[in-house]
Amino acid sequence: IRIRKNGSAGGHNGMKSIIQYLGTDRFPRIRVGVGAKPEGWDLADHVLSGFSREEAALMDKAVETAAKAAECIVTDGIDKAMNLYNTKHRK
Repeated sequence: IRIRKNGSAGGHNGMKSIIQYLGTDRFPRIRVGVGAKPEGWDLADHVLSGFSREEAALMDKAVETAAKAAECIVTDGIDKAMNLYNTKHRK
């Protein structure tokens, strides 16, 4: 996962819609990534494809971690949450 204080939609149409509706991009967000697309794959096909069993298990853990990160943002602030959760390959 990755926590950001604010920023652009980064090509994500759902985020673009939220930014347009709110009239600002200055709000925190938690992103759960799906990894790099396999060579030769269309990006949309990769993002919209289903998960393997192994990927589903990783996604379950990522969602659990994202929920804890959201709670941390609310209780302890975004800076602390970013320090705790914005690490590569967190275990």
